[in-house]
Amino acid sequence: MERWELKAGVIAILGSANRSLTLQDLARGLASDEMSVEEVLQEYEADLMAADQGMQVRHRAGHIRLEAKAQWAGAIMLADPEWSPRPISDQAIETLAIVALKQPVTIGDINAIRGVESAGTLQTLRTRKLIARTAQRGPRREKYWRTTPLFLETFKLDSLDDIYKDGALQKLFPSVYSSVIDEDDGQAEIQEPPSPAPTAS
Repeated sequence: MERWELKAGVIAILGSANRSLTLQDLARGLASDEMSVEEVLQEYEADLMAADQGMQVRHRAGHIRLEAKAQWAGAIMLADPEWSPRPISDQAIETLAIVALKQPVTIGDINAIRGVESAGTLQTLRTRKLIARTAQRGPRREKYWRTTPLFLETFKLDSLDDIYKDGALQKLFPSVYSSVIDEDDGQAEIQEPPSPAPTAS
């Protein structure tokens, strides 16, 4: 494949995809190697840096996506009100915070922390691809839940460790900050970042 064709293919895939992709995804789709795809992707990113371009390539947590530049968000929402993502309810944010901080975590653990049944909220978060089940099972074969790459992308995090940096935890989940972290002598304290989540089944 000629270089210009490879670049055109990268643009076509990123422009058509409804989710973020990895460099490996792009290389597979174009039957090319990752190095060549990365080179033309960098060229495309340079092209989009021009002031007369309305799109940009976003890298987040090892994934790539094409998105509108921030200054055009208002215009897009006026032209297409459905473009704006649906807001996440307070209940879903609370549940998502618990999964993010305690993962891998069971629904029993989540219910115990929230004090209410969370099955419906978990299903909503799963449908929105913010959480997923892990391959791991509990002692009574209960399911464990973890966050997904889309969670990181949605909350503009490069990794789960970023939740614990620069006050991100309080900014992302202010209403549940004190109730889901460990406490020591009555003082809220973060012990350490969670271990990497098991691979989803």
